Amino acid sequence: MLLKKITIENFRGFQNVTVEFDRNTVLVGENNSGKTSLLEAVRLCLSRAVSRRVNVFEDHDYHLPSNAARPGDAGDLRITLDFFEDSPDDWSDGVVRALGDMAVFQTTPQGEDIRHVTLRVQSRFDKSAADFVTDWDFLDSGGNPMPKAKRPQNLNTLQQLKPVFYLGALRDAATQFQSKSTFWAPFLRNPTMPIDAQKEIEAELTKLNQKVLGAESKLQQVKDNLARAQDIVSLSKSDTVTIDALPTRVWDMLSRAQVNVAGASGASLPLSRHGAGTQSLSVLFLFQAYLEADLGRLDKMSDPLLGLEEPEAHLHPAAIRALWSTLESLNGQKIVATHSGDLISKVPLASIRRFHRVDGKTQVRQLQPNTLSKDEIRTVNFHVRRTRGELIFARCWLLGEGETEYWVFSEAAQILALDLEKAGIRLVDSFAQSGLTPFPKLADDLGIPWHCVVDGDKQGASYQASLQGLLKTRPEPDHISVLPFENMELFLCESGYGTPYERHISPQKSKQLMTAKPGDPQYWEQVVACQPNGRKGARALEAMAEMTKKGKKGVPKFLTSVLEKCCTLASK
Repeated sequence: MLLKKITIENFRGFQNVTVEFDRNTVLVGENNSGKTSLLEAVRLCLSRAVSRRVNVFEDHDYHLPSNAARPGDAGDLRITLDFFEDSPDDWSDGVVRALGDMAVFQTTPQGEDIRHVTLRVQSRFDKSAADFVTDWDFLDSGGNPMPKAKRPQNLNTLQQLKPVFYLGALRDAATQFQSKSTFWAPFLRNPTMPIDAQKEIEAELTKLNQKVLGAESKLQQVKDNLARAQDIVSLSKSDTVTIDALPTRVWDMLSRAQVNVAGASGASLPLSRHGAGTQSLSVLFLFQAYLEADLGRLDKMSDPLLGLEEPEAHLHPAAIRALWSTLESLNGQKIVATHSGDLISKVPLASIRRFHRVDGKTQVRQLQPNTLSKDEIRTVNFHVRRTRGELIFARCWLLGEGETEYWVFSEAAQILALDLEKAGIRLVDSFAQSGLTPFPKLADDLGIPWHCVVDGDKQGASYQASLQGLLKTRPEPDHISVLPFENMELFLCESGYGTPYERHISPQKSKQLMTAKPGDPQYWEQVVACQPNGRKGARALEAMAEMTKKGKKGVPKFLTSVLEKCCTLASK
């Protein structure tokens, strides 16, 4: 039973936002964009006892419309969770019986009837009680409360069918592998071995303890002196003092168990002595073991929901890229929050939810089902993998036809002292080789502004026409710039940076194509036509080196205009 959708109103930084989930969902976004708050909203509703007598929310959980506002000023806090079948009769008979009158039918756009359960948790300020009051309801297809379904056992049943487990970003092995920790302690408490086996082990431990003490005579002196305490206070008549060099009870022995991992040198060291990456990864696998062991104590029909924050913490990039297959293999539904482009490069585009703020309000965007074809998804996936997922984290995409555009805009930005990294601008180059429209379509779905530079030739005009169809009501100059010449190489030559291209004229091509002289209208066109195949980027860098010598004044206005437009888009 999957959690398919959550709608959050007036909770922390969320004023009103809806997020859809898959079996595996990955949350991306800048710091304080709401990823942790979403995980917390799910956890509060599905793992806490909700009643009018106990408020599961704290003062800071209520959305504040301004700095002067008080909790509750923004209106009622509401969190609505929707659980749907993937297809008709997807839920087992046992799940349907367990859900009882909580489940209702809803007709899909395809005309199919599927079951769904909707839980709404609501908190508001009650003036008569001078305090916040929290309540919950199961809703029908029209969003109306169902009084018959409002029984505490129903809420408890739902929480048992969809238990929530959460693992935060701060994973300290020294803490997580303590005998009283949440995930490690269950493996140590209440040994499940047969009583006869326990007694046999404890007898052997007692013998070994006595052997150790017998070999260390100094401890006998300590024992005799401690026994003198009986002269002052009343103690047991026998075995007044014992010294346990080793634990002699199975439960005590297990409580002291520690994990040792062999290091690169071959020495076996306690886990807490290893690097942060090894510790973090070990805690993840402990988490997996805990879930697998605990599932036997949950309802067999349960489908747990796992909230994971920054599973990539402290890991090497290669290890991060290998991590996704492990996360996919974890039992249950997963909601993962990450800041890692390496991890994102392995995640299906449809599983990504991008958090960002527009005019101070949080929005969550995703790739819509029919936006891209399978071929277009493959094209975009290639670029996402090639950039190690960094495109998904950008605030603006600058699209260029080829490799030359990448180097020209990168170097021009440095000359103009524009920090593209700080601004969140990512260059998407060589779309001419892979197709243009998939990128702006994906960017629009994810809420990433884009600007595209096209050549001033027939192919560029075709690209321009394709982009115009995607703009809708947006101003074209904000998103499309047309080179004043047929290509970027000719633009550089005409802008005064043709010397590197003159140096690289191919002798063979020159004999056939080079007829014009410097100053002739066709001269630079022929120079560009006579360039050898390949290494376009190297020649562009030579031209940009000359531009660097001239400083900001040497940057053509066209390049400056494009970069300034991207900075404006990224800042919105």
